[in-house]
Amino acid sequence: SKGKGTDKGAGATYAVYSALNLTVAESLLLGCQPIIVEGPSDQHYLSTMKNILISKGMISPSAELVFPPSGGARTAKIISSILLGRDDALPYVLLDGDAAGRQAAKALQDDLYQGSKDLVLTVNEFTGGEMKDSEVEDLLPPNLIVQVIDKLERRADREFEDYYKTGNAIVPQIKAWAKAEGFELPEDWKVRLALEVKAKILSNPDKYVDKELLACWTKLFERFAK
Repeated sequence: SKGKGTDKGAGATYAVYSALNLTVAESLLLGCQPIIVEGPSDQHYLSTMKNILISKGMISPSAELVFPPSGGARTAKIISSILLGRDDALPYVLLDGDAAGRQAAKALQDDLYQGSKDLVLTVNEFTGGEMKDSEVEDLLPPNLIVQVIDKLERRADREFEDYYKTGNAIVPQIKAWAKAEGFELPEDWKVRLALEVKAKILSNPDKYVDKELLACWTKLFERFAK
């Protein structure tokens, strides 16, 4: 019956919203513009960029921008399909510029986004062509990430500051540093890093974010404008 179908649909929708994150789900219900990212750390970073750009008058979004995490590059298609059914419009997707992200972006563009390829973005479009395997972390101040990593992780004999090479993607370097120092990073290390970086930047944006980075963020967010 019609009633049973409605209940079933409502139940499925609730389950999906719960999986996405309740706070984000509530925002999605209010007619916000979703931009799918890979994980919760990306969600924190993009929210930070958005808040700073708006506060400086560098962007003026027509709708509230929210960043539901898909849980990874492979599952971005599932979330996109769900939001397409809700809004009758495909959402933007921002994926990492590493091999998995680029492969997922191509798969989306060849399938669900075949007629809207410009809605699928990868981070390497904004970090410069010379940096390989860039991720959202590479859109943040590298010196701050280095500082926070060395604060969060005390088990290493050699600090990450001495290991880090400017101009290279930072996440693979953090993983390689931990392996070289003989310890395993916590499962939630990227989220812990993001929360600390977010707090520091928002407490004093002008200390950590220079004009070049603001220009990079503006270029990214201008792509999200509809």
